Amino acid sequence: MNKNIKNQWTLLLLSALFLLSACGPQETGDAETDESAKVPQADASVQIENSTAISRDILLDPAKTENADSLLLSRSLYEGLVTLDANGTVQPGIAESWVISDDELDYIFKLRPNYVFSDGSPVTIEAVEQNFNRWFDPQSSLHGDGNFPTWLKLFLAFRGERDGNKRPVSQIDGVQIVDRNTFIIHLNRPEPNLLNYLTEPAFAILSPVALENPAYGTQDSTIISSGQYVITSWTDEGMTLSPNPQYWKPVEGGEQKFTWK
Repeated sequence: MNKNIKNQWTLLLLSALFLLSACGPQETGDAETDESAKVPQADASVQIENSTAISRDILLDPAKTENADSLLLSRSLYEGLVTLDANGTVQPGIAESWVISDDELDYIFKLRPNYVFSDGSPVTIEAVEQNFNRWFDPQSSLHGDGNFPTWLKLFLAFRGERDGNKRPVSQIDGVQIVDRNTFIIHLNRPEPNLLNYLTEPAFAILSPVALENPAYGTQDSTIISSGQYVITSWTDEGMTLSPNPQYWKPVEGGEQKFTWK
């Protein structure tokens, strides 16, 4: 009898100890809960990784820079007479078609009708001429200090520069407006790479009105696009490009996000 009572007390004591243990502080469990609460922060870092890190020191005037990040953005913001497809093949851009003369000295471009900049202003044949003269002709009001590195690398010189034999250094002789949609580039000698050269972002067509601002291409200027994207945010954290609603055809893809390195 006494032995049974002793066993009962032992069982009661063990049960009490078990209950006390269950009700005690759950330090390990709380730590696990705290760690699980940090999971949403991992999602935030994924969002940052989905953006492209680029240099903060950019200039969105592609004719005046060789900075790789500036040119990367410019390919999205601007368009030239011709452009490249994903396979590296020259395709129509602002020009819907072109013809090359038999002697390969005249490239005759037909512009798309009703092409507009992102502010709604028309991309006129005069705007195209002003861009070419800006790069090529020191007498152009937009030529400025003549700092056009890609032009000099590919086309060698500006208007009027001659070699020791008094021959023009540049392959380009000049440009000519034929009518409201027709534009000719005259060459001094055949340049088989001309169309490929013109796909460079440095030779995109920019708004002549916007280019009158000496600070064009910086955050202190208004960037007017001729290409597939426009700038919708430019802050101390980064930049966002969104599809240009004025572009001549639907833009595939959504926003492009960039953060500063």
